[in-house]
Amino acid sequence: MFEDLRDKIERAPSKPGVYLFKGRKGPVYIGKAKDLKKRLQQHLKAIEKDPKERAIFKDSIDIEWIVTRNEYEALTLEIDLIQSHKPKYNVLHKHGGGYPLLVITDEPFPTVKVVRGNSQEGEVFGPFLQAGKAYKVKKLIHRLFKLRTCDPLPVRKEPCMDYHLGLCSGPCCGLISEEEYRLNVEGAKALLSGDTGDILPKLYERIETLSKEMMFEKCAQIRDQIRALENVARGQTVSGLPFKSADLFYLMGNLIGLFLIRGGKVVGKEIFDLEDEAQVEEFLAGFYYSNPVPDVILTNFAVSKVLRTWISSRNEKVSFSQEIPENLKNLAEENLKEDIPLDVLEREFSVKLGIPMPDIIEGFDISHFQGSAMVGSCVVWEKGRMNKKLYRRYRVKTVSGIDDYSALKEILRRRARRIISGEVKYPDIWLIDGGKGQLNVALEVKEEFGLKVRIFALAKEEETLISENYEELSLKKEPILYRVFGQIRDEAHRFALAYNRKLRSKEVLDDILSKIKGIGEVRKKVIYRNFDTIFDILQASDEELKRLGLPTTLKEEISKYLSKNA
Repeated sequence: MFEDLRDKIERAPSKPGVYLFKGRKGPVYIGKAKDLKKRLQQHLKAIEKDPKERAIFKDSIDIEWIVTRNEYEALTLEIDLIQSHKPKYNVLHKHGGGYPLLVITDEPFPTVKVVRGNSQEGEVFGPFLQAGKAYKVKKLIHRLFKLRTCDPLPVRKEPCMDYHLGLCSGPCCGLISEEEYRLNVEGAKALLSGDTGDILPKLYERIETLSKEMMFEKCAQIRDQIRALENVARGQTVSGLPFKSADLFYLMGNLIGLFLIRGGKVVGKEIFDLEDEAQVEEFLAGFYYSNPVPDVILTNFAVSKVLRTWISSRNEKVSFSQEIPENLKNLAEENLKEDIPLDVLEREFSVKLGIPMPDIIEGFDISHFQGSAMVGSCVVWEKGRMNKKLYRRYRVKTVSGIDDYSALKEILRRRARRIISGEVKYPDIWLIDGGKGQLNVALEVKEEFGLKVRIFALAKEEETLISENYEELSLKKEPILYRVFGQIRDEAHRFALAYNRKLRSKEVLDDILSKIKGIGEVRKKVIYRNFDTIFDILQASDEELKRLGLPTTLKEEISKYLSKNA
């Protein structure tokens, strides 16, 4: 099979185009080239040193190519093919699904929607790097600016429950004029863009008029709007940047940081770990395949002319620059740099723990909600930093009720099987979130599978690191080691909790509400709109439940159900 691929490469044309390494179920890798034959020969030569290249050839049964007239056509075709087939070894499609966006629709009485992709009718804001934040901002806009919640806009004689909950201004019933509604829309856009200079004077003028007319309830609403917009205007540490809409991509080694700048302020950031620096342009193309292109794209690396042309086709106004303001550059480097030099870490592990510095530490935690939605997490620290690509989460399968030890044993045994089978890199250390009880569970699994890993436990209350020999080290007195082990433990906890919450919001909320008497469809809608999880309901005050028209016995009924089914 390998010789067949070699022969096929020798027959490739020396022309621009796109090539496809094809597996049994479709393409496993797609690339573009100015010279197809030369690029494929580079792939062939790279298998001597690059494991990824060896894997591509191993999984391929054929190579095909499509000749294009120029590099630009090749790039456009490559992006479309990758997004269509989502090959295993391409990174472009992993960032091309599109982050959530908020759209203020273009209608007489606009609403706000959470969407993905570029083809939207209305004014687009975002992207939001966390979907949860997009939905929270949407909810805030309904609460502050009362944009309609119905879509499409119906015609009613009486307003729906959202109007009475203060989430909508009732345009369906003519309870607000188009002029007043437009002011609310301007406020919502200002909140999303960060550009509050024009709307604030209008709101102050409006509140002055309403106070003279003794309409104090509406004055209170506008006061809340003003406060929210002034909080946006105050901004954050890195503000006053000369960009209304810009994205910064900052490359440092294999890490690339994305920083979103809107209204002169950094409003979001995310760090990505590429397999190598050569993937950076594929990453950029993937990001802008489904996300809006801002007015300015800042990079600390050169972007090829063909990629700039393709991005510009999605926003003719975009400009590219490598001139990054000093305060923005410092922010990017602070977020990307490795916090602790490796030589310092080596000395700490040697002197304080008497062991060589590990290459890989795996951290584990268990999370559940009163025995339900029990999950586990495994996070990986590799050579000085967290490697999110290697994180894994587990749904506990064999444990019912509240039994953290049994759940931890299941997760560790499943991980141990993957280690001894060679599916994952062999770790040097296992770090367990917990005390001596959790440590003993891990030691049992270590002995069962004959693992050659060191095991430590770290309990949050005392911040004491416990070794296999039950020797204890107070990490409060060892800030460098605390930074390593504390970060791993906290990340394992965060990752497990996030998965647990996801399961709860998706399964538990709907399941429990369907089994509690007195919760009909109307009340369900009120609950779904105001609470994300069962936990949020249990935390709500009686006054809050009353205000939403919900019985105060709701919390008691939920607690009874959970206790009965734990």
